[in-house]
Amino acid sequence: MRQFVKIVLLATIVGITGSSAFAQKNTFDGKKIKETKEWKVEGKKKRLDHKTTYNADGKKVEEVEYTSVGDQKSRVTYEYNQNGKCIKETHYDEFDKLEKTVVIEYHENGKKKLESVYAPNNKLKNTKEFEYILE
Repeated sequence: MRQFVKIVLLATIVGITGSSAFAQKNTFDGKKIKETKEWKVEGKKKRLDHKTTYNADGKKVEEVEYTSVGDQKSRVTYEYNQNGKCIKETHYDEFDKLEKTVVIEYHENGKKKLESVYAPNNKLKNTKEFEYILE
């Protein structure tokens, strides 16, 4: 019985610590991060390389990658369901023209089930199924 209590207590502590780490994942000095910028520094030159924008829940909603001259190289936007799972990625090229849309489906347990990739004309290009081998 004593061993069982230790395991439950340890699981509770790990659960609390894990959720605390998750809550702090998108914070800096106790404040929510709404945007991150990655700068490439070469000698005395500094240029914006990548920018990520987050929503109020700390979820990534947009990523933009830039060329060496500061123009957009690519952009991806993200949409989430009520459970906080990413259900749609929309990919754009350097001219902000739609390249593809990825729609993501999940099993009831929250694991990925299917990714469907659509062309700009909304025609299905391919799908990726996820299989989980259990012990």
